[in-house]
Amino acid sequence: MNSLRIYKGDTTPSLDFNIETMEFFMEGECRPENVLTCFEPIIKWMDSYVDWLKNKKSAGRLNFNFKLEYYNSSSAKFIFNIFKQLKVIQSNGIEVNVFWFYYLLDEDLLECGQEYEKILGLKFHFLALQE
Repeated sequence: MNSLRIYKGDTTPSLDFNIETMEFFMEGECRPENVLTCFEPIIKWMDSYVDWLKNKKSAGRLNFNFKLEYYNSSSAKFIFNIFKQLKVIQSNGIEVNVFWFYYLLDEDLLECGQEYEKILGLKFHFLALQE
């Protein structure tokens, strides 16, 4: 199993899902023209990663650093699917922490994170950034 690294595009975020350190980063803006093309490889990788972890049978902690400044409504479903996979990982004995970064004045982004936390039952740490 290899880590997943995707470089930032004009309308897509950068991803660095490092399986060795168990530090996952998703940063930038997410407003792809074709959301399926953007997220399909990510969702497939997450599915493979969940299966790989099950076979590995190891404990540990995964930190997911969510630093999207903006994501559009068509991306929200796919982002939710990523968080659902994190919930599956947690149910397999891995401690999962989500670090949700948002700009101090961006209450909408904060509320989205709070809603994901409530629906999924994952532990979110909300970290306000200055403009």
